[in-house]
Amino acid sequence: MSGTENEDERTSLLPNDQPNTLYRTLSRISEPAEPALPPDDTDTNATANKNSPASSSANVWATLSVLLVGVFISQTDASLVMAVYAKVASEFNDLDSGSWLMSAYILAQCVAQPLYGKLSDLFGRKALLQLSYILFAVGTAGAGLSMSMGAVIVSRAVQGAGSAGMLAMVSIIITDLVPMNEVAVFRSYVNILATSGRSCGGVIGGLLSSALGWRWAFLIQVPFILIAIILVQLKLRMADKGVEGSERTWDKLKRIDFIGAFFLCSTILAVCLILDLGGRKVGWTSQSILVFGGIAVLSAIGFVISALCAAEPILPLRLLTHYAVFTNSLMVFLQSSTQAALTLLIPVFFQVVKKASVAEAGAYLIPAFTGNLLGGLTSGYWIKRTGLFKVPTVVAPMLTIACMLLCLFTWHENISSWRAIVSLPGGFATAMVSSSTFVGAAAGVEHEDVAVAASTMYLLMNLGAVAGISVGSAVFEDTLRAGLVKAVEGRDDGKKV
Repeated sequence: MSGTENEDERTSLLPNDQPNTLYRTLSRISEPAEPALPPDDTDTNATANKNSPASSSANVWATLSVLLVGVFISQTDASLVMAVYAKVASEFNDLDSGSWLMSAYILAQCVAQPLYGKLSDLFGRKALLQLSYILFAVGTAGAGLSMSMGAVIVSRAVQGAGSAGMLAMVSIIITDLVPMNEVAVFRSYVNILATSGRSCGGVIGGLLSSALGWRWAFLIQVPFILIAIILVQLKLRMADKGVEGSERTWDKLKRIDFIGAFFLCSTILAVCLILDLGGRKVGWTSQSILVFGGIAVLSAIGFVISALCAAEPILPLRLLTHYAVFTNSLMVFLQSSTQAALTLLIPVFFQVVKKASVAEAGAYLIPAFTGNLLGGLTSGYWIKRTGLFKVPTVVAPMLTIACMLLCLFTWHENISSWRAIVSLPGGFATAMVSSSTFVGAAAGVEHEDVAVAASTMYLLMNLGAVAGISVGSAVFEDTLRAGLVKAVEGRDDGKKV
């Protein structure tokens, strides 16, 4: 446990007289017009800004504008498939496998997520970002050209593996490019693009599938992804700290903990399958769940042993037990699961109670999405001005609890449409947590551990979403089943119903 835990939370965020390598970042912007003063061991936030060329800020924005293109595309696709998966399944006469178009994406995303951090330390941020774009492009093109349901599902898995890096690598690169007290602000911009993409993905998918067919909902993304790949190649020039340019690729490959990566991926995959299948498709005590549970336990044990023995573990155990990483990751997991369940059930509630159409039911999510946009900006600028990242992290759960209580006591069968606004605090809190916990984890570890810590947090965020959807669906179905049993009690055809 590092000494940073005993310091004031502003120590590593606001300018001070203590050395802080995180504040050398602006002078490391790629190829400035005039060379900046070389950083030394006494560089602080103030000196980094003073030594930076005048064009540094413009260079940061130019770089981030390129990265945000990929963020928007990947998040648009994440919700786009919800509008087309039924048509895909119908075309191949395989409705039972339709849900796997989403499940395969999420599973691959979770499995690939923790690998990007360590691999980017070895091969560089740009190389891993390009890899994620290429995987996403291949998966997207494959989904649009597939001639069988199985091929579409495999392509969606490839898409998910690419999407994992398209979002995580952007946040990692941000920590390399800007001072730590501004990371939350820039991540709020990423959150705006991500939320906007998720919000309009379903609409875009529905329009494209209706006008041109579901294949074009995928294929039309490919040119934009290729443009993003070209822009990253031409515009993203950054020195990857810790990456030895003279080290041969083979030597880098030998440093990868392949055994640990295998056990880690196996553990994550088994856990995701349990969350995805349990309570909805099979019972929690079914043979499938027990088998996956056994695989998860054995794989976790194998991962721990490998992490203890490997020279450079794919995910160091010291980070998993690090106070800053553990607490912030736990907060992200809980908040993500809560918001995912709420986002899933809000449209269902209004479809049942207000007899809303699918499009109208989706519109009831606007307050939550609006809160998400406002929460990220508020948290980001608060941290930038004060250097205090714990306040948003503490306030957010209170807002979430308030949101849930308001939904519980004000949403009933005679609900007015305007009361959908009570979901706004939930979205606001989710964005606050996303910004503040990332800064908290990044500020609490050494700079060489930031990439792995960021990947870990994104993994927990995705696992939280999977858990929230699974538990929310299971509770909804159990409640519905109990209500039906009570409604038909005493009827002759009750069992048939």
